[in-house]
Amino acid sequence: MKAAVLVVLTALIGVAGAAVPPAERMKGPFLIASTPYLEDGSVDYESLVAEAKYMDESGCTGVIWPQSNDSIDLLTHEEKFEGIRRLVDAAKGFRTAVLTIGVSGTNTAEMLEFAAFAERIVSDGRSGEDAASPLVALAARPPTGGTTEREVRDYYEALGKVAKRPVIIQTFVSDACPAPSVAFLRELAERFPHAYGFVKEESEGQRANERQAEEREMKPPIKTVYSAWGGWQWLYQFRQCGTEGLVSERPAYAPLVARIWALMKNGDPDGRLMETYAVYRYMIDQRAIPGGSLRGYSLYYLKKLGLFSTTLSRTYLESKVTESGTFGVGHAWKLVDLELTDAQREELDRNFADMNRFLERTK
Repeated sequence: MKAAVLVVLTALIGVAGAAVPPAERMKGPFLIASTPYLEDGSVDYESLVAEAKYMDESGCTGVIWPQSNDSIDLLTHEEKFEGIRRLVDAAKGFRTAVLTIGVSGTNTAEMLEFAAFAERIVSDGRSGEDAASPLVALAARPPTGGTTEREVRDYYEALGKVAKRPVIIQTFVSDACPAPSVAFLRELAERFPHAYGFVKEESEGQRANERQAEEREMKPPIKTVYSAWGGWQWLYQFRQCGTEGLVSERPAYAPLVARIWALMKNGDPDGRLMETYAVYRYMIDQRAIPGGSLRGYSLYYLKKLGLFSTTLSRTYLESKVTESGTFGVGHAWKLVDLELTDAQREELDRNFADMNRFLERTK
């Protein structure tokens, strides 16, 4: 998923709302919620909350929203603010997940506006030590309008000065905006140890593996390195590059992703990791189904699960849909529904049933 640095305010909420030390919770699968829409194109906040609860109940360690390269900029500020309010309230009942609030902006000023709002909502009038419960981490892409290293540096330094909580940094946004160097990521983690040191490494191909290995060697102050790109290299990167989690828009497969992480974390005692990961890879690799797996046919599963009421998406008037997201220009959008043939639905239904039987058989 090509996106700039991921600024995420992450609410670390433990059982019964108890605050938990960030470093112990900032590992594992942090899945990005897909934005649900009603028939009139407005955001379906009830479904958004249901989706977040589903990921938590499935055992995922993190829930992220609003984030993604999936036309997230077609949401208004007011829509993002309302969704954040709803999720912060819902997260008070989370069992395992860290609520992670995306505060990415096109520039530093916009990012700081989102960060300030998220801090206010999470603090909710509390003061002193209580203001950090639930704890919140920030995640932001580098400025989507950025084109220079100076802009990226200024952006993260500004956030580091105001962030009270962990910050997940996503390392790629576009070819026009430079990715933060590994040296700069370490510098940030040393200068702002309360916030930085959590890296979603989203370089392409072998370069991602090389950077992840470099980042791993910088522990501490680097704390957690996450795999990206939907988990295409997740198993390799866990074994060979030292990643300790995944950040991706894959909410429809939350139980499977949580199972993979449990096997990774526990040392794969029954030898099921390869098989479980292979099932996941098959589920996200239905190349004959339109729309790609980032959102695309995953919407069919989210509706099948009873979480979404539609399979509608906002998309740019002129856009390109890829496995990495939906790309376009401007904020004008149209409402598009997922269209499937009978054969495609039959295949998705069969795969879904097979996945659930596998999870039941191997639990």
